[in-house]
Amino acid sequence: MKLSEKMERGIFTRLIEIFPPNFSGETAKEPLIGIKQKMRDTITRVQKIENLADAIIVADMKDPGRLQLASIYTAAVLKDELGAEVIPVIPMRDANRKAVRTAFLTCLSLGLESVSLVWGDRYGDGDGVQNVYDYRSLADALAESRQLADRSDVAATLLAPVNIPTLASKRGTSLANSRLESGADCLIAQPPTSDVSVTLKRHVTLLKESGLEKKVLHNVFPFRSKEDLEACRARFGWDLPKQLDRIAAEGEPSLLREARRVVEKIEAQELPGVYVSTRGKPELARFILD
Repeated sequence: MKLSEKMERGIFTRLIEIFPPNFSGETAKEPLIGIKQKMRDTITRVQKIENLADAIIVADMKDPGRLQLASIYTAAVLKDELGAEVIPVIPMRDANRKAVRTAFLTCLSLGLESVSLVWGDRYGDGDGVQNVYDYRSLADALAESRQLADRSDVAATLLAPVNIPTLASKRGTSLANSRLESGADCLIAQPPTSDVSVTLKRHVTLLKESGLEKKVLHNVFPFRSKEDLEACRARFGWDLPKQLDRIAAEGEPSLLREARRVVEKIEAQELPGVYVSTRGKPELARFILD
């Protein structure tokens, strides 16, 4: 059963995010790029957790300091090797309109009928990479992709992000609805729903008030330590509750147990599902979902 069918039937859905094979951009750190070996390693690692997921989503890494294989290529290989539903991510930040159209049609031609379109965080001035953003908005890109899927006679499933805290404003809710109205079947939440007692309640309340609780997959994130929490607050601007620091003081296993509790509570509340980030370590999904 396809991802879209499961969601339509109200079946709790689990997505697991992985990174494509990637390498250091610095020759001194990684002089040889073992492309075939890295791809085989990725396949092997995903094989160990694929039974936990309804679909695997292949993220597109922002880090300009790392080289990577394309998310579409990685998704196609995983689909052929595993027979699973695999979802590539296409960021508007990195390609012009023509290239996005080509990438999307390539997905459909490879049998990748579920695709995530994202706006993508901007590169900084010192990153040495240009931002593109050839569309007026992500909704514009979603609408065009939906039209291309219809012309291709493919019942594509389109995913797009939503920033849950922005739903407290009319503008944020309008932005989320515009993505659904333009063709997105499902929205993937950011920032992560990090804990049960504070963030889960806050996120569920915002989603219910905006009428989106049945259209959003909550993000679950494997934090590592108190230092990791601080780094994520500084880098992404996430409002992570101080209670999480107390859990972090008990060690990484306690943080993973809290992530698992979040998944259990979301399922108990009959919400659509979860999107589990693995931060380049697919095996972490087992601690959260198994």
